[in-house]
Amino acid sequence: MSPKLFSRSPQPLYLQAAAIFRANIHNRHWLPGQRIPPLESLMETYGISRATLRQALGLLEADALIHRSRGAGTFVSKALPARPTLLIPKTWAETVELSNQLGTVSLVQSDADVPLPEVLGMECRARRDGRFQFLCRVHTTEAGPFCYSEVYVDSGLFRKHRARMQKETVAPVLDQYYGSQLTQAHQVLNIIQAGKESAEALQIPVSSPVAEIRRFACLEDRVIYYARLEFPFHNMSMQFDLLGERKCGK
Repeated sequence: MSPKLFSRSPQPLYLQAAAIFRANIHNRHWLPGQRIPPLESLMETYGISRATLRQALGLLEADALIHRSRGAGTFVSKALPARPTLLIPKTWAETVELSNQLGTVSLVQSDADVPLPEVLGMECRARRDGRFQFLCRVHTTEAGPFCYSEVYVDSGLFRKHRARMQKETVAPVLDQYYGSQLTQAHQVLNIIQAGKESAEALQIPVSSPVAEIRRFACLEDRVIYYARLEFPFHNMSMQFDLLGERKCGK
């Protein structure tokens, strides 16, 4: 493997090597119960040092992906830990369904009404005046941190439903009381690198790839909800019915 491959990333070599080895396991290139190549072979294949390889394999061992047997070698675990995966929502209904599966831990909450960010990062022709409550949170599953979110919700609606919005995800509350009245709800997905705040909240390395979702919802012609969310890429999947449009046309 060319050393240039590793030089393209700012991440330490051992983190890059660990990512490659995880992919070998998850893609079944290294099968459960199989002995992985010895250090000497890995050193030759990937062009990295023994110390770097030991650090990388140590991360996999901590994640219960491999185990070492003295005198026999290193083996892929026969029973691999489950990988929690949720579908990235493509509709408002799926957004509400996903939100209902996540726990909420508050990181920051504004004390006073604030405006929407000047740049939303997506096309929005609706009115953006008014004041908003800002909520910065990390959302969890039984497996741990799952989503980092920065949410702006209309201040009047927040005060009306404060008790629930302070402890629950916002979308299901809006859907219960105003779902039938929503006039617009749009979303865009980008692939970005985790920054300091989101990486710390999600317990992942800074610059790790994450799926960034930006979305807004409107009542009449005014934005009442805007959110920017980051999901660790390995936690998410997407599914599409590629013939759905054809079926609708029949």
